[in-house]
Amino acid sequence: MVSMDIAARKVLSYVPFILVLIDLRYEGVQCGKNSDVESHLEMGKKLLAAGQLADALSHFHAAVDGDPNDYMAYFRRATVFLAMGKSKSALPDLNKVLELKPDFTSARLQRGNLLLKQGKLSDAEEDFKK
Repeated sequence: MVSMDIAARKVLSYVPFILVLIDLRYEGVQCGKNSDVESHLEMGKKLLAAGQLADALSHFHAAVDGDPNDYMAYFRRATVFLAMGKSKSALPDLNKVLELKPDFTSARLQRGNLLLKQGKLSDAEEDFKK
């Protein structure tokens, strides 16, 4: 039974990286967005893909500041925080994403995985069931 737990943890450790790849391919509807916010999001995506996490994070901070109602800006910033190993910083952003867009499955899965790693099993289970 212990080996099953180890295998499950190993599989779950890959989830943030898979979600980064999904995020890089995801193109949401961007009608009427501020061009500065769009350029920060685009530059952040390119820097994230190049592995320049600190620079990508700066652009995603700017995107959030430019449009605090843009769920993708929060999601991408949370993704960078997770890639940097800063899960405590990612959680508020994931919460905000789900406040703005409750049906965003990738954010819900990332938050569930994060809560699972923090030992908050019942909260994680709620996210995985939705």
